[in-house]
Amino acid sequence: MQNITLNTITQAVINHGDRGKSHPRLYEIYTSLVRHLHDFVREVNLTEPELQQGRDFLNQASHHTQEIPTGEIHLLTDILGISELVELLQNTHNGTESNLEGPLYVPNAPERQMGDRLGIDPEGETLFLSGSALDVNGQPIANALIDVWQPNSKGLYDIQDLSQPQGNFRGRFKTGASGKYAFETVVPLGYNVPASGPSGELLRLLGRHTWRAAHIHFKVSVPEYTSLTTQIFMAGDPHLDSDTTFAVRSAIVQLQKHEAPDELKARNQSKPFYTTEFDFVLKPFTLSSGES
Repeated sequence: MQNITLNTITQAVINHGDRGKSHPRLYEIYTSLVRHLHDFVREVNLTEPELQQGRDFLNQASHHTQEIPTGEIHLLTDILGISELVELLQNTHNGTESNLEGPLYVPNAPERQMGDRLGIDPEGETLFLSGSALDVNGQPIANALIDVWQPNSKGLYDIQDLSQPQGNFRGRFKTGASGKYAFETVVPLGYNVPASGPSGELLRLLGRHTWRAAHIHFKVSVPEYTSLTTQIFMAGDPHLDSDTTFAVRSAIVQLQKHEAPDELKARNQSKPFYTTEFDFVLKPFTLSSGES
């Protein structure tokens, strides 16, 4: 009979089963996870009440709310830096840097025409955003599907704010032969991640703030190229250096303000507006992972 002790329990858990014959990669991940978790329990001398607190935390994090319709597990991996670490490990090519999708993506956003306004927000500051989808040699990519979503000028996404129409500040655009895209939106506001649940309580207990730097999300996809999920951030945001999901990297855009009468007239605007540009560089499938 196997004698389970402090010295033998970890290996006993790892050896239980077919030791990776059925699913080698799963077993590799499982083995490392068990070793690290057991080492963690030993290092902090975890008590049974603390273990129960951890169980309760994970149970609460799995519950769906209006703030996080799919539960907080996604948010939890974001605020622990795990999500961004995975991105950094995988983002080894010479195209545009990938970044977090986040928990508020909604598939099948409205299809919009190039130049359309992305959403309704009378109080927002208008932003004209444009750029191109390019290959690694700087050549335009036609028929690239650009899926974009963002919060409004109050830092709220449509699925969090019932006063917004469904699909507000979400849209899908397809590039033409020139590879160019353009749409009208509003300058997004940085926002607090949902903090009414266990993830917010964890941040408070640790003395961490809940702010995300202002950003816009994108998914760019086209046949024969690796799909890209990324975010662009607004220069000047006060939380660029302390985003609570650790997602701010090099994709930071400068907003140019326009308020001259001739500029307002040319864009059919009645108040000052902003412009900025950002190009997406996509990696073809033919490049191996890590090749530059």
